[in-house]
Order: sequence, then C-alpha cells, then structure tokens
Amino acid sequence: MKQKISKAAGRFGVKYGQYARRTIAKVEEKQRKKQQCIFCNGTAKRISKGIWLCKKCGKKFAGHAYYLEVKSQEEREKINKDTFKKSKELQKKEEKIKNNK
Repeated sequence: MKQKISKAAGRFGVKYGQYARRTIAKVEEKQRKKQQCIFCNGTAKRISKGIWLCKKCGKKFAGHAYYLEVKSQEEREKINKDTFKKSKELQKKEEKIKNNK
C-alpha cells in the first residue's frame, strides 16, 4: 500500500480529523519560512505570540501570532514614518520632564 506524504501535521496520525491537520500544516508551513522585518526588510524572529524581534535593526514589534504579513512598500513607509513620529514625540516629552525637575 502506498503511503501519503503528510507534511508537518503527520505527527498527529489519524487524530483530530483531516481538516484540522490540513489547517495546522498550512499555518506551520508559513511559520517556518523566514519572516521579513516591517522596518528594514531584515530577518525577524518570533519571540512569543505576536511579538517579533528583528535581528538586523534590533526593533521589537507586534504582528500576527504565527507569521508576518508581507506588506507593500507604501505600507512599510507609512509604518516607518508613524514610528519615527511617535519616537520623536516621546523624546520631546522626556526632555520636558527632565527640564521641569
């Protein structure tokens, strides 16, 4: 008898049903690919559910739980501008607090 190739979900055997095993196999296939940082296109590593760390720029950011969505260049630029703007605002607030002391 010829055996089927069962991908990553083959470890479950016949348990849990075919649909659940296929879904898990799809998610794990996406998860195991190298994920791109949304800021610098470096390699991002998943720290925990939804928390990612870029190996290149060292930024920690939130994203999808199991894999990062590939965004268009326009969306990435908008994210970078917003992040830069927020960091500038935080720096100004910290300077005001230091000056008031």
